[in-house]
Amino acid sequence: MAIGWLKVIQSVPWSDVISNAPKVADGAKGLWDRMSKKVAADTEASDDVAPTQTAPTHTLEQLQSELAALRSSHLQLETQMLGATELINSLAQQNQDLVQRVDRLQSQMRWLRGAWVLALLVLCAAGLKWAFPSLLGF
Repeated sequence: MAIGWLKVIQSVPWSDVISNAPKVADGAKGLWDRMSKKVAADTEASDDVAPTQTAPTHTLEQLQSELAALRSSHLQLETQMLGATELINSLAQQNQDLVQRVDRLQSQMRWLRGAWVLALLVLCAAGLKWAFPSLLGF
């Protein structure tokens, strides 16, 4: 079992994984930073919006400023979504590459097992012929 894992680990293109690791890490860090800034901005925005919600009437300027804030928030969310999408695509591509390599290794292992079984049968037949030459009639 350890030999199978060793083959899997050896067949991974570590140069590609290592070269792409900084991109993935930077993408994850950027996503984390954007999300943490957004949470802080949302907390501040909810504190700022609370007094205007208690006012019985809204002026046109207040509504326009709220609309502008919502548009800005919407654009930030779209930017974060695009960043998350890029990160997910990068991880998905790496996952797909690893899955293809594992499939290839599984196929090779099936052939290798078949070759071992065939070699074992040949050795058993040769051993039986040597041990009991008259029994098998070879």
